[in-house]
Amino acid sequence: MRTHKAAGWILLVIAVAAAVVVLVGFSRNRADQRQTVAYVQSPDIWQARQHLLWQEVDVACNAQVAQQERILQTAEAEEAADVAAVKAGDHEAMIRQSNREDQLIRSVIAGCDPAVASQLQPVAELAWPLTGPMKVTSPYGERMHPIIGEETFHRGVDLRAHYGSPILAPADGVVLYIGSKTTYGNMVVVLHGGGIATVYGHLWKFAVHPYERVKKGQLLGYTGDTGFSTGPHLHFEVRQDGEPTNPLEWLPPIETTEQGAVIQ
Repeated sequence: MRTHKAAGWILLVIAVAAAVVVLVGFSRNRADQRQTVAYVQSPDIWQARQHLLWQEVDVACNAQVAQQERILQTAEAEEAADVAAVKAGDHEAMIRQSNREDQLIRSVIAGCDPAVASQLQPVAELAWPLTGPMKVTSPYGERMHPIIGEETFHRGVDLRAHYGSPILAPADGVVLYIGSKTTYGNMVVVLHGGGIATVYGHLWKFAVHPYERVKKGQLLGYTGDTGFSTGPHLHFEVRQDGEPTNPLEWLPPIETTEQGAVIQ
């Protein structure tokens, strides 16, 4: 009798154990199924999330582009208004436009490809950009502006020259910019080695092209009377890393007379 009862208990224990194994297996199977479903669905979910993310990025980018376009349009409208005001004799507008063109020159110099700039040899001295006896008619620094009659900062020197005088490169370099602006008139910007750049204003016409490599003494253009000018001359600047410096500090010495500084 006891033997039969013991056997019954053993069978019951075995049955319960088997049921537990089955339940555990079933639970694991359901978990595996859930993991499989999640795995199968995750690429779609990921793509949906990425799509939403890119939509947000597109919206942000479009908003930024729109804002930049508004800023550009506003700047262009302000410049157009100042240009018209300059032509009408507005002196304050002329100063604003001159500062705007100064920023353009700085941007042109700063935007030069470093690989191009690194190929240029540093220069310690520049040659005069004009030949023959010439007079410095307006010095670097604070001066009484010949047109507006107010004291302004002159970023270069003015060299007297006949209309159509050849302008020569003072050192090897690369032409960064040619164009026509309101105050500078027809203008050329040349980059030399060591962060030195030269600027030429009021030209009659150009003899070089943008990004052209030039050698010392090569023809850049011809002097004229374009832009805000009182007569034929060359406005000449020397800039160090975009900042205007005194050109006379980079050029061979000149003889000073009662009539002014004269190049012999």
